[in-house]
Amino acid sequence: MKRLIKIAYSIKLFLSVTLFIHSICHLKAQQIGDPGLEFDNTKNDPNYPFMIEWQNAGVEGGVPNRSSNLTKASISPTNSDGIQQAINNANTQNKPFVILLKKGTYTIDKPIRMRSNIILRGEDKNEVKLNVSIRSNGNRTITSIAFNNITKAALEDLTFEYMPPQPIMLYDDTNVPRNTFCGDRCFNNNPEGINNMYVSFVKMNGATTNCWVENCNFKNSGTDPIEIKANHNTFRNNFVDGAFNRGGGGNAYYDITGDYNLITNERVRRIRHFAIQLGAKYNVVIGCNLEVDVNFHNRDDGFNLIENNTIKSERWRSWGAFASGATRFGHDKPGINNIIFNNNTSGRGNSVNFSTDQKVFVFDQFMEPRLLRNTPPLGNTFYPIILESEANLSTEEFLDVNKKITIYPNPVTMTSLVTINNLKGESISLIDSAGNILKTISIPSSNYKLDTSNLVTGIYFIKNNYSTIKLIIQ
Repeated sequence: MKRLIKIAYSIKLFLSVTLFIHSICHLKAQQIGDPGLEFDNTKNDPNYPFMIEWQNAGVEGGVPNRSSNLTKASISPTNSDGIQQAINNANTQNKPFVILLKKGTYTIDKPIRMRSNIILRGEDKNEVKLNVSIRSNGNRTITSIAFNNITKAALEDLTFEYMPPQPIMLYDDTNVPRNTFCGDRCFNNNPEGINNMYVSFVKMNGATTNCWVENCNFKNSGTDPIEIKANHNTFRNNFVDGAFNRGGGGNAYYDITGDYNLITNERVRRIRHFAIQLGAKYNVVIGCNLEVDVNFHNRDDGFNLIENNTIKSERWRSWGAFASGATRFGHDKPGINNIIFNNNTSGRGNSVNFSTDQKVFVFDQFMEPRLLRNTPPLGNTFYPIILESEANLSTEEFLDVNKKITIYPNPVTMTSLVTINNLKGESISLIDSAGNILKTISIPSSNYKLDTSNLVTGIYFIKNNYSTIKLIIQ
């Protein structure tokens, strides 16, 4: 009997430990844009020395975990004045301040001005609806939610929808043949003669930085659903679907004109362009589902990355998977080193030709990208982020968490010794910023001293099988 009890206890203990490890691993599941993520810089390709800059795209340090930003205030359905009052009354003390919007319908009848450190979070994305009823004619575009010269502000778990003054029939792939060019019927302004719907949903402008929009729906914007005219911001897990004004003149764009922005896991459809233009540089578009063209529209500054997206621009639209502006419309050609790699592309024209992970394309000319190299980059990616998911975290990895690299001091001077802790018997690699392995070391002691006197100032990486850490030599 005692033996049976011991066996039962052992089974119960084993199941408890297994469930605990599973829960920890689940909590560690990561996505692009999270805090604390690292890159495998052994995969940096010396043919593309600028690729390391893409690691700086998005919110610096990553979008904070939800658990670190708890609700500080809540509001029930109201109008723009009610939301603005809650924003203005928030005593942020220069720390994140979450305003929870309870379930229901909110009327956005005036523009709302965000403040630094304010996070507007919906109680439930599909049940917190912001119905936008602002009116503006074609001489002036008004933004529903404005991020002007602020930092660390966010929108999370909200549904936006533009409410026209009367019912309007929009023509798109929901009611026209997908394999027939639709033309002006689908891509016009002032539908049914209504000329006061030039209203965008979200604009980040000026010195706005380290802000994010996550897990929101944007339905039938008046004109541009998203305008990113600032640097170091993250847009992820959003669904952009439709616009009323889809004609010429810069309408219905998912519009990126800033630098170092991260756009990931976005679904975008039924707008005019996913546009990169007007000085945009070092932006990363990765892991998105785009049912529109990616358009290097007018005078971007180059060095933008389009990798690992599904891009489908069907025949009812005017453009293939990739497009640009044109000189006859006063546009300048795309900038240098706009890299196109490993996308799943289809649609009008020769869109399918860019659907490969074995070739690198560059978009630095009018019309469409051109072939740059017939071989993929070293490491088969230009964005070598290290993601740990529930699927690839094993019990062994969980138990070996103590083998992750820790070093001090960091940064260091050229004459310093860097202490590497608790890795006796492990091998590490020292890697420069171009991805070259400078040396591989078998650690002989628990507090190994790495001599940096022969290293020039710059950024290096120390890597083992469990982690990679940045080392800065000053």
